[in-house]
Amino acid sequence: MKFSIATLLANFSDDKLIAPKAVEKKLDCHNDQSIRKLQIALDALEKIGVLAKDKGRYRRLFEESLVEAKLRCSSKGFCFAIQDSEGTEDIYIRESHLSNAWNGDRVFVKIIKEGSRRRSPEGEVKLILERANPSLLARIKKINGHNGEPYYRAVPLDDRLLFEIDLVAGGPNLSDAIDHLVHIEVLRYPLGEKRPIGKVVQILGSDAEAADDLDIVCCKHDLPRSFPDHVLEEAESLVNHSTKPDQKNRLDLRELLTVSFGEPNKKDINHALSIETTTSNYWRVGVHIADVAYFIKADSPLDKEARKRGVSIYLRNQVISILPDALSSDYFSLLPKKDRLAISILITVNKNGQIVEFEIEPSVIEVDAHLSYEQTRKIINGETEELVNINLEQLENAINKLQDVSHALRSARLQRGAFFIW
Repeated sequence: MKFSIATLLANFSDDKLIAPKAVEKKLDCHNDQSIRKLQIALDALEKIGVLAKDKGRYRRLFEESLVEAKLRCSSKGFCFAIQDSEGTEDIYIRESHLSNAWNGDRVFVKIIKEGSRRRSPEGEVKLILERANPSLLARIKKINGHNGEPYYRAVPLDDRLLFEIDLVAGGPNLSDAIDHLVHIEVLRYPLGEKRPIGKVVQILGSDAEAADDLDIVCCKHDLPRSFPDHVLEEAESLVNHSTKPDQKNRLDLRELLTVSFGEPNKKDINHALSIETTTSNYWRVGVHIADVAYFIKADSPLDKEARKRGVSIYLRNQVISILPDALSSDYFSLLPKKDRLAISILITVNKNGQIVEFEIEPSVIEVDAHLSYEQTRKIINGETEELVNINLEQLENAINKLQDVSHALRSARLQRGAFFIW
């Protein structure tokens, strides 16, 4: 598994010795190559005084003049290290003191000159904690070698990245990409005087106008558009898993009229609503969320991939999901007329908009209909909206009750001093 120095150091403290085996497990280093890379990193951190070794175990060393910061660079070469804490000064770093760090990288900076009233403190990069540019946009240029054989380099489009990248063979034909906009994957960052090495992942177009907007956004922000094979294998094993045995010992809410809302053709539906009237004439609102965590175990390949992505990203008509499509748009999606496992939050609300009680239960639900916002608006306004396989009168009654709950809650909030911007 790939890991940054920041991720590695997060496992250490100054008062506790940690064995390498424990770190291997936390960083998911299972093969010889990843274990060897981890040991190289530990040895290097010990040598520069960030870690101390005692009887084969390590602990963190802290140095007062060493601060953690993020680099913000200029196209002229110099940078400022921006600290996370409020009220702290930015640290000026000359180009010669960057130690091959790039714009956006998270680094340890050593203060080498204290600041004055008019000048910022000056520092040098001692350690690169996390790289911010695993890939980048660039243009290809051709260079004629001494032996007559041409070779190719990539010039980053971002003028704050003042270097060129040597390109390796493989992938698209580089001779066809000269002066074109391309997506570069960084294979090796610079070492001393040696330039970084990368490869062309995709030729985007002759210029930014010719390139597809979505391609540019995905490349610029390093958004993943595919899943590793081992993640897809785990997803496939889940899709083939029957949920019938898993429905036992769950609250069965399939008899409740349950509705989801969103875009007409939306497939990744992860929440739905229901409403009923209690014997005390209160509203009982059900908020149902797909119980994804029941299937995805902690630290499984799917869990790690989802945590790495963080959030699903919606770009025009394209979705970059945290989970493979077979799960997010089908198996885990609260599609109409499908039995689905959910976590249901059942909230009892009185006519004054006050929450009387609530409970959270693992449940089994069945969504009766998926409504677009336009369809919902028509129903609220009393306009007839024909829907297949659902009683229109029951649907109108449920939507109007949800509307009444919304008004009651809004009024209660206004009475407490809240305000709304219309």
